[in-house]
Amino acid sequence: MATLVEFSLPATDFTPGRLLTAETEIQIEFERIVPINTNVIPLFWAWNDDLDAFEQRVRADDHVHELSEIEQVGDRRLYLLNWGIPDGGFFEGFTEAETIIRSAYGYDTQTWEFEVLFPSQEELTTFHNHCRDNEIPYTVGRIQTLTEVGDGLVESVLTEKQRDALLLALQQGYFQTPRQVTLSELADEFNISQQPLSDLIRRGNEALLERALLDGS
Repeated sequence: MATLVEFSLPATDFTPGRLLTAETEIQIEFERIVPINTNVIPLFWAWNDDLDAFEQRVRADDHVHELSEIEQVGDRRLYLLNWGIPDGGFFEGFTEAETIIRSAYGYDTQTWEFEVLFPSQEELTTFHNHCRDNEIPYTVGRIQTLTEVGDGLVESVLTEKQRDALLLALQQGYFQTPRQVTLSELADEFNISQQPLSDLIRRGNEALLERALLDGS
């Protein structure tokens, strides 16, 4: 049975995290459906820092074959990344297990968050064994079968942090006109900075709207 699993991993503990976000202010968000195998090149958005310097640094890395800018929207750029996945790495576990990464988000040295679709329990076991054999200290969050995912809109499309951020914003009157609380005040209560909280609210709203407006089309 196909299973959705949420993982988290510190940016400094795997090659893409160290390459893309560690020790910078850069924020990275992979496109919602990102198949990972030797024939597919990841697409991701980057923002929140000097992107020209970011491009130079990434292209200079030994693992990167090519980094191409596809589009710029406001202060965000969409990139196509052709890379060589190092042996024994976190992403190699995804290729061995033939998974699909539904979402991946990383910021600075903070923990990266992944939502991954495993076609069956066998692929999930393959991934776990790879991480164990290579001493990769990932953390498992919510695990759901696709049947369970279909049982509820909110539970199926939001991460726990997105749900908590949206719930706090709703309860504190952030969506009211005029607003009853500022983003800065919400961020203080949520114990994170304003930009990550803003992204949690934006991505959560986007996920809910996509499910509500597009899935039935």
